[in-house]
Amino acid sequence: MTGERKVSDLSSRLKRPGKITSRSSKSTPPISAPPKAAIASGKAKKEDLHRRKNPFNEMLLQKSGKNTSSSSPSTPDENDPHVRKSSMESIKSTQDVNSADRIAELERALVAAQEGQQVLKEELDKVRQHELVYREAMEDYKRQLTGTYNSRPGSPLTSPHMEYEQETEQRRSFNKQREDLIEQNYELRGKLAELEEQLVEQDALYRAKIDRELSKGQEEWNELTGRLHHSEKESQERLQQLLDLKHSISALTRMESQVTDSELAEKMDQLYHRIREWIISNFRRTKLGFNDLPKDTIKVLESINPNYTKIDATDRLAFYQSIISSTLMHLFKEPIYIGLPESGPLAPIRQLAAYIHDAGSDYREWRRTTIRALEKSPAKQQLDQEKDKLLHRLSSQIQHQLFSITSINLTHQAQSALIGILNTAAELQHTMLLQKAQYKIHFFRDQGHGEVYYNGSKMDSINDEEVDEDEIVERRFIFCVFPLLEKFGDEVGENLEVRNVLLKARVCCGVGSTPQYLI
Repeated sequence: MTGERKVSDLSSRLKRPGKITSRSSKSTPPISAPPKAAIASGKAKKEDLHRRKNPFNEMLLQKSGKNTSSSSPSTPDENDPHVRKSSMESIKSTQDVNSADRIAELERALVAAQEGQQVLKEELDKVRQHELVYREAMEDYKRQLTGTYNSRPGSPLTSPHMEYEQETEQRRSFNKQREDLIEQNYELRGKLAELEEQLVEQDALYRAKIDRELSKGQEEWNELTGRLHHSEKESQERLQQLLDLKHSISALTRMESQVTDSELAEKMDQLYHRIREWIISNFRRTKLGFNDLPKDTIKVLESINPNYTKIDATDRLAFYQSIISSTLMHLFKEPIYIGLPESGPLAPIRQLAAYIHDAGSDYREWRRTTIRALEKSPAKQQLDQEKDKLLHRLSSQIQHQLFSITSINLTHQAQSALIGILNTAAELQHTMLLQKAQYKIHFFRDQGHGEVYYNGSKMDSINDEEVDEDEIVERRFIFCVFPLLEKFGDEVGENLEVRNVLLKARVCCGVGSTPQYLI
């Protein structure tokens, strides 16, 4: 127990530097004056140095002295050799244990002392740094004071008391200015609050005024809207009356199924462009080939141009269009109704039309009446079927002829588009057959005798090249690409000697020129 108490006393004495460490870890207050440790001399006496170097030796000496003093009193049994020997062995073992404990305690004390020494070194470094900062601050303050004194060259040296009074006066003036600014701030805040109150009041007044005006304007708006609806209703009623009047007038003086010349020309021109686009989309990359052609194809090509083998490759697309236009003439030459059979009970109608077609306006009136009667009769379904058969037969002929010279098989979509073109041509012919005026569609054909010449009033060349303005161009007809639409007489079919070209024929020409200088 005595040994443990001594060890605890020694450990408590050796652990005191830890408290110093904890104290030193706290933040130091700002330094107003250099610390004594920084001002004290760095030299130490030899005795202090010797004591610092051997603190553990003194502790060991004190410990051994206490042990000897505690073991000095003797008992009567110490004179016995056996007792003495056993006591010596126990003392020896106790000393060994105490020495081991003491060594461990000394090692721990050594570590704690080293840590405390390191902490003291750090504190010393901090103190030195604070001293440097303090000195720099003092020097800056001295320089500032020196600059202040130098800025007053005419003033005599003042005492510290006067300097203090000046500083106090400056502080008073600063405080006064600060109080004035604070007071101004409060005044401005008060004015701002007053302005905000005025703004809120004015806003409320304006809002109330606007609401009153809006309510008044809404009433006026509702009144005007009601009047507008009433006016629109009256206008619709009067418009309906006008339409009824027009309908009654047109019913008395109407010309059924009549269209204007411009509408017919526009439909004809649209048909031309549809054929052209269809040819370009399906045959723009093809080449002409006239080897081993069937006889029927040769016959069709010769009807277009007897010298078809000499057609330039650049005109091949126009030549393809010419083949389609030549086939469309089977539809445009129909005198009565497209799809009218050549045999059966309806065949005599076609024969009758061939006999009376020179009857003028009476023939056209009979034709219109016959067409309307056929459309309203049970034969309408049969006529439509015959019309579809005719269109498919013409489509097959066109495909066969184009395949013979291009070796191109058309897709299903292209075939459907071709049927649509033929159907459009059939509807156009049906419309012209219902007109009172007389129209003619003419496809120019060169039979090899040079009997077709270029006529600018009836033809448009689609392959003209750029020529100089000082040259007279002489065009040579090669083949027709799209037919001519011409009207004879007036709207009711009278005055047939008057002719009017509604749409010029598209033709392909060869160009020859002779220089003719203008004067």
